[in-house]
Amino acid sequence: MIYLDITLLLNGCMDAFILIYTAYLLRKKAKIFNLLCAVALGEIPVILVVFGYSGLAVISKVLVPVAMVRIGLSTKGFRNLVKGLLYFSLLSAVGGGIYFALAGWIGLGPGIREPLTITGLWVFPLIAIFLVGGHRIWERIQKSKLILDNILYDVELFFEEGKSLKIKALLDTGNELRDPLTGTPVLIVEEKAALQFLPEKICRFLQMPWRESSNPWSYIWNDEDYGLTKMVFISAQGINGQSWLPGIRLGKVKIIQGEKEWEQPVTVALVSQALSADNQFQALLHPEHIHKTACKEEIA
Repeated sequence: MIYLDITLLLNGCMDAFILIYTAYLLRKKAKIFNLLCAVALGEIPVILVVFGYSGLAVISKVLVPVAMVRIGLSTKGFRNLVKGLLYFSLLSAVGGGIYFALAGWIGLGPGIREPLTITGLWVFPLIAIFLVGGHRIWERIQKSKLILDNILYDVELFFEEGKSLKIKALLDTGNELRDPLTGTPVLIVEEKAALQFLPEKICRFLQMPWRESSNPWSYIWNDEDYGLTKMVFISAQGINGQSWLPGIRLGKVKIIQGEKEWEQPVTVALVSQALSADNQFQALLHPEHIHKTACKEEIA
């Protein structure tokens, strides 16, 4: 047996919640009178189904949501109406899916007849919690992604002619490392990401036992032709104290973000540890890699 009053109550409560949340997503205020009128319209398909007017019920399921969004949210213009209808339909579909999933999980019954009792009313606040909670989590993910997109750059490193490495680099305002001889800001790169793109001489150099030396500069001085022009050691202070990072002077590094693109000489410091736990980036930019070029483009 279906109790019409209980069915209309539950349907009206769900319609009211979905309309209010649609208004929130559209950054609109839902007026109580308009909301009540829209909820009343939403009961029409239920009444038609209960009394056996299946043909009219199908038509009403198409027209009634449009009228509900138009009246309940006071939407003006075709574009706003379509946007509101899209949100309303998506929330209705997700809410309905959550309802039937909960009905199956907690044993309310396989159909729609048995769950529609006053004792099952507690399910609807639970649906609201699922919808609101899911949306809040999605918003936080999008916000953190947007923040990360603003400080992530595409970087192309040219170690030798015809051979380049493309990686993601994070703008690190705490990166204060500089080339000790030229003063050039240092770009920190994961060694494992760059290893297969390095020239053979640098690969051989990295295999030498310079890490065990308190003064590894002697390894560079022994190769005046190549080492002194291309290689450098950068002093870095970490949690384990002072350490040396092998550096490579590159004549050209391309930095890209969106439509902005620029090139500049950079000293690259190689580190053995991973810079990002989830591999979102493999390098850390110095603030001066961005500041000067960005200002020039903004002025232009």
